[in-house]
Amino acid sequence: MKNVFVESTIPIKNKDIKWNFVMGLIHGTFFTGGQAFINPDTILPVFLNHFTISKILIGLSSTMMGSLGGIGNALPQLFVANRLENKIRKIPILRIAITIRALCWLLISLITYLFAIAQPNLTIFFLFFSLILFSIMGGIANVPFLDIWGKALPSNLRGRFFGYRQLLGGVLAIGSGFIVKAILSNEEIHFPNNFVLLFSSGTIFLIISFIGLGSVKEPISRDVHKNRLTFKDFLKKSFTILKIDSNYRKFLYIEVLTGAGAMALPFYVLYAKDILKIKLEMVGVFLLAQMLGNVLSNVLWAQISDRVNNKKVIQISTFLALIVPLIALVTPKDKSIWFILLFILVGFFIAGRKIGITNFILDIAPPKDRPTYISLNGTFVLPVTIFPLIGGIIVQYISYNFLFIITMVAILFGFILSLKLKDPRDEKDK
Repeated sequence: MKNVFVESTIPIKNKDIKWNFVMGLIHGTFFTGGQAFINPDTILPVFLNHFTISKILIGLSSTMMGSLGGIGNALPQLFVANRLENKIRKIPILRIAITIRALCWLLISLITYLFAIAQPNLTIFFLFFSLILFSIMGGIANVPFLDIWGKALPSNLRGRFFGYRQLLGGVLAIGSGFIVKAILSNEEIHFPNNFVLLFSSGTIFLIISFIGLGSVKEPISRDVHKNRLTFKDFLKKSFTILKIDSNYRKFLYIEVLTGAGAMALPFYVLYAKDILKIKLEMVGVFLLAQMLGNVLSNVLWAQISDRVNNKKVIQISTFLALIVPLIALVTPKDKSIWFILLFILVGFFIAGRKIGITNFILDIAPPKDRPTYISLNGTFVLPVTIFPLIGGIIVQYISYNFLFIITMVAILFGFILSLKLKDPRDEKDK
C-alpha cells in the first residue's frame, strides 16, 4: 500500500519544552546514578565471580546488559518501529516498557536476598532472565524514547540536554560510587547482603528515573506515515534506506567497529583482580573513576555537540577509546593505580559515544522516518551486544592481552572510518 504523509505538526510550547527538559534531566540523572549500583562493567562481573570463574558466563552477563547496549535491546526495535511509524503518540508503549524494566531489578534484589546462598543456580537463572527482559524492554522503549526527544527539543538544544543528563547523573553516580565502596569494603556486611543493598538502591533510583520519564509531555506531531506498512514492506523500505543513504550506512559501520570496545569492558576489573591482585574495595574506586570521567567529559561533549557537530564528538571519543586497552596492556603488576586513569577514560568514551551517536541519529533521520532510522541503528549494531561474550571466550581460551589487542585494532579501524563521516547539519544547510 502506498504511504501518504501528513505534514502538519503542532508547535511545541515553551513551557512544555522546559517541563520536558526538567523531566528528562530527572530521568537521566537518576538512571545514571542508579546504574552505578548495578554497573555491568564492575558490579555484575564481581557479583557473578562469587558463583563462577567462567569468563564466558561473565561475558554473557554483559551481553545481556552492557554499557554499550544489551542483545535484547537490539532484537525488538524493527518490530516496534513498524508498529509505531503511523502512531501520533508513542509514549504509552514507552511507559509500559519502563515499568517492566523497574520490576526486573526489583526481582533481582529479591532473588539475591532469598536464594543466593541456598540456591546459587536459581539465582543465576533469575539474574539472566531478568537481564534479558530488562534489555528487551529497553529495546522496545528506545524507539519511542528517541522519537519523542526528536520532537520535543530543537536540534541545537539536544547536545546540552543529553550532556547535562549525563553530567548530573555522573555527579549522582559518584555519590553512588562512594556508597558502593563503603558497602563492599565493610567486612560486617557479608555476601550476599552487600549486593542486595546495591541492587535495591539501584532499583529505587531507577523507579524515580522512570517516573520522570513517564511524566514527559509528548508533542503532537502528525508528520507520520498515514498507513502502517506490512512488516515485509517495512523491511524493504529499511533496506532501501541503507542502500541510498551512504553516510548513514558509514555511521553504522563506525558504530559497530567502535562498539568493539565492549569486548573488553567487563574484563578490565577482572584483569585487575586476577592479574594485578587488587583488593575488593578497589572496585568501588574504579567505579568512582569511571563516573568521574563521565562527569568531567559531559560539559565538553555537550558543547562540541551543539556548537561544532556530533561527528567531532564521535571522532574524539573514539580516539580516547583507543587509549583504554593500551593502558591495560602496558600497566605493570605493581602499578594497578594506572587503572584509575583507564576507568576515567572509559567514562569519557561511554559518555561521548552516547551523546554523539544519539544526536547524530536525530540529526540525520527525516522526521517521518525517525522510528525507522532509530530501529535500524538498534538492530544493525547487534554485533556490539555480543562483543562481551566474544571477549569472555577470548579470555577463557587465549588471554587478556590478546583481547585488549583485538579491541584496540577494531576501534582503530572505526576511528579511521569516522574521519570520512559527513555531518548531517552541514548537509541540511546546503
